[in-house]
Amino acid sequence: MAEEPQFPPLPDLGEILDRKDRFKPKKTTILKCNECKAKYPREFKAGDYVFKKVSDEKCKECNRSTTLIVEEIYSEWIDPKKEK
Repeated sequence: MAEEPQFPPLPDLGEILDRKDRFKPKKTTILKCNECKAKYPREFKAGDYVFKKVSDEKCKECNRSTTLIVEEIYSEWIDPKKEK
């Protein structure tokens, strides 16, 4: 007869539920320049929404003060322990 398979130990349910509290949300906004069509990320600012025209910032690529448009907004969960 064959031996029974050995399964790895299951984590405690409390450990799994506490894991959610450990992660921190990171919100990112993707801006697109009207002149050079470059896209680049920046940290989300309150009041950002998709298709918003941003005129108080300069493009990082062409360095002109043209109108930038918010093209994307997304969020990721970051583990502070793995960030180092």
